[in-house]
Amino acid sequence: MEQNFYLSKLLGLKDNFSVKIISGVRGVGKTTLLKAFAEELRAEGVAEEEIIFVDCAVDERLKNFQAFYEFVEAKTAELEKFFLLADEMDCVVEGEKALNALFVGTPAEIYVTASSESFVEKISALLPDNCDVLKIYPLSFSECEKNFPSEDALKNYLLFGGLPEVLGADEKFLPRLVRGLTYEIMFDLVEKNSLARAETFRKILMTLAQNVGKPLTLNRVLEILGDVNYTPSNKKYFKHCAALFRKIPRFDLKAEKFLAGAEKFYCVDNGILRALGQADENILIENAVCIELLRRGYSVSNGKFGSMNVTFVAERGAEKIFVQVPAASGISIRRNVRPLRELTGDGEKILITSKREKKFDGVTNIILRDFLTNV
Repeated sequence: MEQNFYLSKLLGLKDNFSVKIISGVRGVGKTTLLKAFAEELRAEGVAEEEIIFVDCAVDERLKNFQAFYEFVEAKTAELEKFFLLADEMDCVVEGEKALNALFVGTPAEIYVTASSESFVEKISALLPDNCDVLKIYPLSFSECEKNFPSEDALKNYLLFGGLPEVLGADEKFLPRLVRGLTYEIMFDLVEKNSLARAETFRKILMTLAQNVGKPLTLNRVLEILGDVNYTPSNKKYFKHCAALFRKIPRFDLKAEKFLAGAEKFYCVDNGILRALGQADENILIENAVCIELLRRGYSVSNGKFGSMNVTFVAERGAEKIFVQVPAASGISIRRNVRPLRELTGDGEKILITSKREKKFDGVTNIILRDFLTNV
């Protein structure tokens, strides 16, 4: 399935002088990708004893950084070079210390998986110039439709997302299945990040879900929850939501600067988003478009153009595109497309709609299905 896309990216990082981190929520396919990478190493002629595959979630002996380091050192003492493939590395207490020591003191190429964004940040802080992060997202609509084509493929993708376990499931069980997977992901993050108050974390996640596409800060979240106490603990819980919600900055297209405190949040998967309480069709479409842009490697921001808004400004290398996803029903397409028509400067202007609209000068109208399938 989509493993080939990520496998080619992972292979492209091979021989970099860096720690490679495969980051993504539980059940997204990180372990499968790591195993596929191990097979590629074997196919290239790497000896079996030079491939050290460790499942940190299963092996109880390796639950702290010292035990992990000593285990790897003992297995590789006689090797001139080896590949360390550590699955669920964020299960190891202070595991970032072990990776730092192994990276500096051994002839290792290091590849790890993690679902905790906090863990990724710790490694990135320890090795700021020697850390490559490969973010794994749930399956794209293109992959879902290719493997399970149906008349309702797009509808199901918008409602139930692209977690691999969802594909092929009986439609009448999909809501319950996605809800169960969402809670498994949530409690995986609670455990790995040592969050004592699971209910507080759940409420913050639900608040983010119900306010996707709106500027949001921790203070605003606390206000919505009716919690006036701004504490380090609250900040910590908000921070750990990053595994499920991507923070998208807002960019002033006239002043050409980012606007502090005006960030918006989008969920990594539509099924998770609905399971956490978001049901608005327009928001689900907007969320799917945002995650698709991120999956394709774009840097994404929300655009402000005077009193008007551009849903997404996406940049990838020298390429820049302006993407407008129509706002709530009742607002005319002409009004939605106005910011794109008034923009000046380089960059393709794209209007994404559910059905074909009349042409507007300088604006490309793309049907949602076509956008999600045209990589």
